[in-house]
Amino acid sequence: MTTYYCSDPHAFHGNIMKYCRRLAFMTEADRESFLALEAEGGDLRTFHLSDESIDNMNRGLAANINARVGPNDTLWCLGDWAFGRGGDYLKNARWFRDQLQCRTIHFVWGNHDEERIADLFASTHHQTKVRDRGVKLTLNHYPMLTWDGQHHATVSEPNVHLFGHVHALYQRSPESSPLKEADAWPALDVGFDGHDYQVWSLEEVLEALRPRLEAFESLKRASGRFDPFRGRGDHGGA
Repeated sequence: MTTYYCSDPHAFHGNIMKYCRRLAFMTEADRESFLALEAEGGDLRTFHLSDESIDNMNRGLAANINARVGPNDTLWCLGDWAFGRGGDYLKNARWFRDQLQCRTIHFVWGNHDEERIADLFASTHHQTKVRDRGVKLTLNHYPMLTWDGQHHATVSEPNVHLFGHVHALYQRSPESSPLKEADAWPALDVGFDGHDYQVWSLEEVLEALRPRLEAFESLKRASGRFDPFRGRGDHGGA
């Protein structure tokens, strides 16, 4: 049994396809129209994706999850499960859950989620800490500057933060990060938009974060601070 991580599927959410440029799921006609409007600087709010494109996204994400996550594996999804207005929301959320073969899905609430879908999951959380094969992970839908035990993080004993919500913004535009020492921040966006619409394994998480963990250790040594993101020195207390 293996544990996987993901965030922000946004099933049935046409707008996310536009604003996150999920071109791979658009029909050829939708993609051509979208790219033409984008190239001319048109108002994307006027563009509406076809039901076929949205269905392609829903089924494509489900297929990608099922290709890696088996019935006996565990999946953590860090929010924004599905979209829908009125009674469609619950129907859409249940439909997407029914497409997945994984029996154990844990969920962290995102800003698009309603608690009436809680029964779809093995457990639900606003924030939680887990251990995966000895690695400490703090899970939240939103990116956090610092978290419990972050200052103890090393390459050999990682203590990392997984999040979603920003749809790979910092991967696409590192300069947009508000963090002064972003390269040493041992946190990772595990959303679908930053990983070719795939879930993340622990090995992939650690591979992606190894440079940041190395930089974090170097930053602590160079700065003389045991917790650089809180500005705490060697005798900074808790």
